[in-house]
Amino acid sequence: MSDHERHREDVGAYLLGALNDIDRRAFERHLRGCDECREEVARLRPAADVLPSSVVQLDPPPGLKARLMAQVEGESNVTPLGRRRPPMRLVAVAAVLLVGLVVGFGVAQLGGDENRTVVATVDKAMPRAGGSLEIAGGRATLRLHDMPTLGGERVYQTWIQHGDRMVPAMTFEVGEGGRGRVPLPDVSDADGVYVTREPRGGAQVPSEQPIVSVPL
Repeated sequence: MSDHERHREDVGAYLLGALNDIDRRAFERHLRGCDECREEVARLRPAADVLPSSVVQLDPPPGLKARLMAQVEGESNVTPLGRRRPPMRLVAVAAVLLVGLVVGFGVAQLGGDENRTVVATVDKAMPRAGGSLEIAGGRATLRLHDMPTLGGERVYQTWIQHGDRMVPAMTFEVGEGGRGRVPLPDVSDADGVYVTREPRGGAQVPSEQPIVSVPL
């Protein structure tokens, strides 16, 4: 396996904080000189950042982490120096499973389609931005973070998709930390919620492709 292939497998573990200090520093050195890995990190970071906070967090069953990591350790390889080191692909899988299980417990608590949280997809030009749409009965709230401040004559505008129609909704600006909280009308029969950048005062039709997308 080449150096690049090995580090490419570390992307998921790096974003989820599953690398040890030595491997993390090695990956970050590789990242400084590898456009492909930097693009992959930027593409996956929004989902990794939002995933743990997108639903109510609950503790997994006692001993779950220990059992999962013990299984990964059992699949490890012996290096020429005799040091057992789990393959990073397995470590990344273990980290994803741990996060996914905790999130899964939270989703179960939200209960059904009437109460759910949907993670937003953000344009890759804003690698740190992210958010989610919280749906509770007939109400919905779009929460965003790390969105660029527009200022000047432009604002963000939300749109609610119904089939082929994009219905204009609330315009908004972001505050500290690029955070925005946008209350929306009932989206139970909507096909998606989207955000574009529009002239101050809003628009009747989108002037650009959405930079935030929440398909429903």
